[in-house]
Amino acid sequence: MPIENYIHAVLALFAIVNPVGNLPVFSEMTEDLDPPGRQSVYRVAVLTGLVTLLTMTLTGKWIMSSVFQINILEFRIAGGLLLTVIAIKYIVFAAAKGAVHSAQTVQEIMNLGAVPMAVPLLVGPGSIVTGILILDRDGYLITISAILTVFLVTWALLYLSPWINRMLGKIGSIVVSRVLWIFLAAIGVHFLLTGIAEYFQIR
Repeated sequence: MPIENYIHAVLALFAIVNPVGNLPVFSEMTEDLDPPGRQSVYRVAVLTGLVTLLTMTLTGKWIMSSVFQINILEFRIAGGLLLTVIAIKYIVFAAAKGAVHSAQTVQEIMNLGAVPMAVPLLVGPGSIVTGILILDRDGYLITISAILTVFLVTWALLYLSPWINRMLGKIGSIVVSRVLWIFLAAIGVHFLLTGIAEYFQIR
């Protein structure tokens, strides 16, 4: 497994999943829970996000060819454009997300961890596009390893979120989030230009 491709895949997925930028939002959602309840929500969010992203990444190419009749080059161009637009939106226009009422019962904890924390905050259209494009470029081993790595790091960050939030503060979290989105915009442009070059056979 080429280490450069693996690192690039991990960084791309980490940027779009963006657990650091979501920490303040998640903390606000779970502020009324005790520590065990908060960790239960985080476990559900990470597990749901991991299963969702793996499933959509591994089946996405088949869905494209069998259901929508599009090829990977067309998807790469559209995906690169989508990633670029999403990144620019969050860098320039992102507004503060509204608070969500904290969960109280076990069922509410499960629901909160799955929606909206796992989907769409951790795994949205951008994450799915990124996973499919990485799979097409780097293959199954790198893609699955990168997804597992990103969600392991995400779980660790959520577990340590009270300490991280105190250390970074709200402004620090926003700055880190914006830097990750700038990185993601560059990745989107790369996918877009690569797709256009291959589609039109530009050397």
